[in-house]
Amino acid sequence: MHQATQHQLWPDGKLLELIKLDDRGAFEMLYNRYSAKVFHVAYNLFRDKYVCEDLVQELFTDLWFKRHALQINSLPGYLKVAIKNRVLVYIRTQKATIDIDTIDRIMEQYSADSKLVQNDITRLLNEGIAALPEKCRQVFLLSRKEYLTNKEIAERLNISVKTVENQMTIALRYLRTGLTDYLPLAVLVVLLQEKL
Repeated sequence: MHQATQHQLWPDGKLLELIKLDDRGAFEMLYNRYSAKVFHVAYNLFRDKYVCEDLVQELFTDLWFKRHALQINSLPGYLKVAIKNRVLVYIRTQKATIDIDTIDRIMEQYSADSKLVQNDITRLLNEGIAALPEKCRQVFLLSRKEYLTNKEIAERLNISVKTVENQMTIALRYLRTGLTDYLPLAVLVVLLQEKL
């Protein structure tokens, strides 16, 4: 049996043993087995293909460089924690922008056990919306609560579509800023629910 084919049949533990012995074939097998799943976890938050690809590459490069010191009981568990940590660092350093739709999706993914966290984020969002300048708040609420298009909002408020776009940009930037400190916890909750 060809070595690569043989690797495919081996459990993670055996492949990790081979990786410690500098077996690149075993490493490639683990990469092929898990990279798409790790990418999916990151992409669920970022919706940025290039950012996610970079995070996955960094994670597996790090895994290879640390191969001789690895003490891993569960590879899916290890990778989940590793990508979670990279996501949190990315958010804290504000290298990545998380948009309001992602925040909405994060809230939808919470289980009943996470109601407290969901309520906190909802409260922060509502406080942020209340603090927006009047025109900005009107535009945001018409877009998010009444689901009007930019053109429909412009007609209703008797302003240009460009003004609507500008006001939405201001609103989203302001709301993102208000949630930055809270987002790592929100991301953590979602990532802990992800399955590899």
